[in-house]
Amino acid sequence: MEFFLHFWDELDDAAGACRHIATTALVEAAAVSTPLLAWVSAVGVGLAAPQLRINAVLLAGSVTFFDLYRRLLRLP
Repeated sequence: MEFFLHFWDELDDAAGACRHIATTALVEAAAVSTPLLAWVSAVGVGLAAPQLRINAVLLAGSVTFFDLYRRLLRLP
């Protein structure tokens, strides 16, 4: 019976480690995708409506700048 308790404890530790790695990977992917999505949407608007091209580029640039600025403020 004690073997099953130790086995369950090890299995629970492994599941916790996998959950932590998956959560960290998703958070990092979301942080990286913010500027990328802004630039992709700017290219899409630029191709779909050429008269709005400069607005789309300015919006994407400002999103990228403020996202990077927010990350730099969290550094020690």
